[in-house]
Amino acid sequence: PFEVVKLDMSPVLTQMGILVFIMAVGFLCTKLGVTGPEFTRSASKVVLNVLLVFTIFNSVATAEMELSLADVGFDILIFFVMVLVCAAFGLLCSRLLPMRADRRGITAFTVTFTNTVFVGFPIIESVYGSEGILLATLSNIPFNLLAYTLGIGMIRGSAKGMSVKNALSAPLIATVIAVAWFMTGWKLPDAVVDGLGVISGGTVPMSMLVVGASLGSISVKAALSDWRVYAASAVRLIITPLALWALLRPFVHDEMLLGVTVILASCPAAMIATALAIQQNRD
Repeated sequence: PFEVVKLDMSPVLTQMGILVFIMAVGFLCTKLGVTGPEFTRSASKVVLNVLLVFTIFNSVATAEMELSLADVGFDILIFFVMVLVCAAFGLLCSRLLPMRADRRGITAFTVTFTNTVFVGFPIIESVYGSEGILLATLSNIPFNLLAYTLGIGMIRGSAKGMSVKNALSAPLIATVIAVAWFMTGWKLPDAVVDGLGVISGGTVPMSMLVVGASLGSISVKAALSDWRVYAASAVRLIITPLALWALLRPFVHDEMLLGVTVILASCPAAMIATALAIQQNRD
């Protein structure tokens, strides 16, 4: 017999509405000329290299949960599985959709790698709090390692240009330090924890403003005119997370870990897709 579970979605929808509102403000700022490409570039760097780092440390300082070394290893394994499942769908999508050869690699990349920092983390923090962020930060390890190796290979269509060195980003280093610190059980003074909380509080609004500002700088008409965008988006946003949920459900019994994984897999394409496409001379 199936167990019927009733979920109250109103808190989730409320938080999503807040995030969309902040994103809309960023969109309007660009359209009104208040912000421009300089803001998007500089603010993205601040989010990735400063705010996200403080968010990671704050999640460790405030999380009321226990993780053993085995738990950490299992969680990281699940996130590796997440990226690899997404990669399988990305490669399949790029092969089945009729498109120019130079667009296949970036299509596979956008289905494989999701916008965990600017979209996934704010949603997870809204739904699960610091405990959810603590789990989500572990996804930085497989994301960075695979984005700059497998991801570059996808975009280029070859193994040339793949580099583990490029994966050594601030969030990845912060994740390793934070996990090691969490395992020791050391507690920081309340004043330091409060300071971490104040700075990390800027991650969600700044992330959404950057996303909105980025959307405001592109041609909406051009983005909506290509049917392949809809097909790839359907795979990225609907098919892949549903398939991942079905695959992991029998093996992952921690509801928060499963929820965090599916949320991360449900995000739109990673913002670094644009930067890497430009870097590799792709569309």
